[in-house]
Amino acid sequence: MDNQPSPSQGQFWVLLSKKLANEASPEELQQLHIILINNPDLHHHADMLTEMWQQEGKLNTTESEAAYIRHIMKYKDEFFVEETTDEDIVVNPGPEEKPGFLQSLFSKRRLTIFSFAVLSILVAGSFYLFTKKKDTSIAASEAISSVVTKNGNRTKIVLPDGSQVWLNAGSNLDYNNSTFNKELREVSLNGEAYFDVTKNPEKPFIIHTKKMDIKVLGTVFNVRSYSDEKVAEAALIKGSIEVTLKDRKDQKIILKPNEKISIANEEPEAETKQNKIIIPAKTNPVRIPQIVVKELKPNPTYNIIGEIAWTQNKLFFEDASLEDIGLRMEKWFGKKVTIANESLKNVHYTGNFENETIEEVLAYLKLSKSFNFRIGNDNVVIY
Repeated sequence: MDNQPSPSQGQFWVLLSKKLANEASPEELQQLHIILINNPDLHHHADMLTEMWQQEGKLNTTESEAAYIRHIMKYKDEFFVEETTDEDIVVNPGPEEKPGFLQSLFSKRRLTIFSFAVLSILVAGSFYLFTKKKDTSIAASEAISSVVTKNGNRTKIVLPDGSQVWLNAGSNLDYNNSTFNKELREVSLNGEAYFDVTKNPEKPFIIHTKKMDIKVLGTVFNVRSYSDEKVAEAALIKGSIEVTLKDRKDQKIILKPNEKISIANEEPEAETKQNKIIIPAKTNPVRIPQIVVKELKPNPTYNIIGEIAWTQNKLFFEDASLEDIGLRMEKWFGKKVTIANESLKNVHYTGNFENETIEEVLAYLKLSKSFNFRIGNDNVVIY
């Protein structure tokens, strides 16, 4: 079924419950860390449940509750069942002995959920309904630090090792305080970021994305890997980076300065172009991403390297379809863009904008290929 948890998600709940009960081995803690790196969407649930458990420990610290939540998580398939109705909550009589909050929450209520993500949201919501204050102090050695930029915003951060990261709109960067800058410097990225990594040959810097892992020692480069886009990219400005595809662990690709790698999940047309290295997918039922490596060149009209134009506060696209431009404008301006006319989606444009509004950008684009658009408070419709 579509809403059944994946094996990694199931293992996540077991390992997290062991960690909360202080029963996880170092190997299990490392497994949990790897799962969080490969599944950035689980970070929020881990943070919320960890904070809840620490708060509960201050209100009622008993070993029995630690064992109880571990038991609930371990046998979650028996306690939580799928239903197609919207029936809410059934309350059963509780024991005479006053239970702690979490034990009461799980033992007195039979929650009907459609995913384990919904479980954590329900638990978090109940926690804030029934507690009067929130303890925001989580030990740095256990916390996952997460930096998030919403659509329409960009930000710059400095990591504990001194490396600088510029995050583009609609992006999030995560790293584990307990392991970062120990033997390795590992972060996970969903979105786009420009890195200026502090050089340290003894502690490689590794960026985990959905489609590739990037290993560096000290260099400047840009990574674009949005979950809603068809292509992931890494562009090297200076230094050297080693790229490993998630689906091709044994294949390492070394980029030199002013080179760019693009990885697409969709099958491209069979063609060979100058200055491109195309590694074809193998013929099998599993679609393997296509890899293209080419030289970074400034656009001759605007004299700008398109891959890093956003770091100069410029919205730039070159020979991009209106469908792809719509996604970029969503992130840049923070408005949902819908293209109602299917025939417009594959029309290609080139443009460079810095201080223009979304209305001015669309007015410029329609000079090339006429279309209409309507702008609302938080959405844009092109037709």
